[in-house]
Amino acid sequence: MSRILVIDDELPLRRVLRSILERAGHTVLDAPDGRTGMALWRREPTDVVVTDIFMPEKDGIEVILEMKNVAARPKIIAMSGGGRNGLLDWNSSALALGADRVLLKPFDQRTFLLTVQEVLGGLPDTNDAVLPSGATDQRKYPRFPIFLPVSFGDGVIAQTGTVVDISREGGRIKCTGAVPEMKYFRVEIRLDDPHETLTVDLAVTRWSRNGEFGVEFIRMEPDQQARLRSVIRNCEEAHSRQDHQPVHQMEVRKHLLAVNLAESAGGQS
Repeated sequence: MSRILVIDDELPLRRVLRSILERAGHTVLDAPDGRTGMALWRREPTDVVVTDIFMPEKDGIEVILEMKNVAARPKIIAMSGGGRNGLLDWNSSALALGADRVLLKPFDQRTFLLTVQEVLGGLPDTNDAVLPSGATDQRKYPRFPIFLPVSFGDGVIAQTGTVVDISREGGRIKCTGAVPEMKYFRVEIRLDDPHETLTVDLAVTRWSRNGEFGVEFIRMEPDQQARLRSVIRNCEEAHSRQDHQPVHQMEVRKHLLAVNLAESAGGQS
């Protein structure tokens, strides 16, 4: 059978899940938080990682993101009893970040074992999961300078700033104050039309310095994805016009110079 790591800060739940999996013939490791779990997995890799989303030290979202970069990536089942607040859809977000399945607490033994069998390939894939955002997909699109007001927050912290560049995968935000200590948050960008906004349901901070921070867009509704593509197309067209403008001006200057030379030659004859 398979090796499975269970990460959850609730000891009674860890014990129950361990017992269920061991009775099914699996070898089980467990850890009380993401930091301990990742350290244990690096020492003793498993085929599957079952992780809660909200935990101390290192949460399940961080575990999922870190697992995207390991060579022998395990299958990941995220567990959620709901969000810390109603602002973000953490279940869909866990799938978008790279989890293979999400189980909503409470779940029964049969559902749990069927989900484990499914990610191990023992059952047909019946889940219409959001395609995960792979690490190789990052930073492959060009960024374009832009100047749009933005608000962002996680339900606890709310702040405003300006988007100073954007791409299909994310952007760079200049804050009106100090860069907030947020990992995951919702973003609303006000477009040139005052009645239109570009909404990102889940964004992740990638870096921060000098009052600015880079974000990756993780989850957006289809209509918002289409709106982002429209914004990028407009940026590409504007960039293309700027690239061609100096060439055009040079051709005009060459033409005027040729005319002047011809007129001068004609006058001298």
